[in-house]
Amino acid sequence: MINSPFYIEELSEELNSYELKSFRIQHEEFQLTRYLVKLAKKHQKQLLNKTFLVREKGSDNLVAFYSLKAATLPYNDKESSFLIPAIELTHFAVDERYKTINSQDSLSVKTGEFIFWNHIVPCVKNAQKYLALQDLFVFSINTPKLISYYKNRLGFQEIENIDDKLFFEYAVPDYDDNCKFLYFPLN
Repeated sequence: MINSPFYIEELSEELNSYELKSFRIQHEEFQLTRYLVKLAKKHQKQLLNKTFLVREKGSDNLVAFYSLKAATLPYNDKESSFLIPAIELTHFAVDERYKTINSQDSLSVKTGEFIFWNHIVPCVKNAQKYLALQDLFVFSINTPKLISYYKNRLGFQEIENIDDKLFFEYAVPDYDDNCKFLYFPLN
């Protein structure tokens, strides 16, 4: 087990919305904060999304949040069509005050990267023990810096085939029709 400076808690109805409103977003990703404040609790209650808060041990400060949901990815080739079982990382944001972790236990590392590898991936791998899952995917805000981060630091991949890209367009989030589909193979 990792020695994490963070702990994870599921978003609850009882959580004070003021705390959510104080979340400072990076990279002008205001739609993520808007989701957290206005829709996350509603979606949680309706079982449309599961949102998790990442808190700093000791201070209980809100460091980041992410949301996950079950999904299927359509696959179509010349010989067959089928659905690929997957999990969608629907939201992932780190408070700008916590861009890096500076502790005695580790070198300076990006907080989002630490959370992804030490909290999100193990959660998804645990679900894979009980469910057939092939991929984790995200519709990323389409900025070169963020796409590069997902690909180079987190190991996500981009679909190269133009026909496959068109096949995934149906699922682009409402808040940003310019998002980029990226996937992380679980095997």
